[in-house]
Amino acid sequence: MPDFINPKEAFQQAIDKGILSAKESDKNFAGNLMYMGTKEGTHQFKNIITRKYGYDHETILETLA
Repeated sequence: MPDFINPKEAFQQAIDKGILSAKESDKNFAGNLMYMGTKEGTHQFKNIITRKYGYDHETILETLA
């Protein structure tokens, strides 16, 4: 079962780590995702269009396909 923190904090932490981007023109733009919870210290995000999940830079980019 995932834990939940303030979504704004989760997004900011992911942006600070380079997992997500604050730039709308970037593929990993945070605005294209929803925060779904935190498992074992790792924030989970879901693409709002494809509904695919990601948790690091690589899997976030995979949510686009």
